[in-house]
Amino acid sequence: MTSRVQISRWGNSLAIRVPRDIAARTGLTEGIRVDIDATADGTIVISRSLRRFSLDELLKEMTPERQHRLEDDPPRGAELL
Repeated sequence: MTSRVQISRWGNSLAIRVPRDIAARTGLTEGIRVDIDATADGTIVISRSLRRFSLDELLKEMTPERQHRLEDDPPRGAELL
């Protein structure tokens, strides 16, 4: 079902309000990040952003039990060591 919404000004940008039924169907909530893109024919595509982790977030979960043993292949030819 298509919804018709009006574009509003928000500071120096333009804003689109997402109707409640569309937000509910797509699982959008306040604060969630989305990606927005435009195709050559003028279609606007909005999709959920994939979560990106910071290095600090990744390292916070690192424990000695989770570390993998360093494995390296032996030299096979004329590699410089």
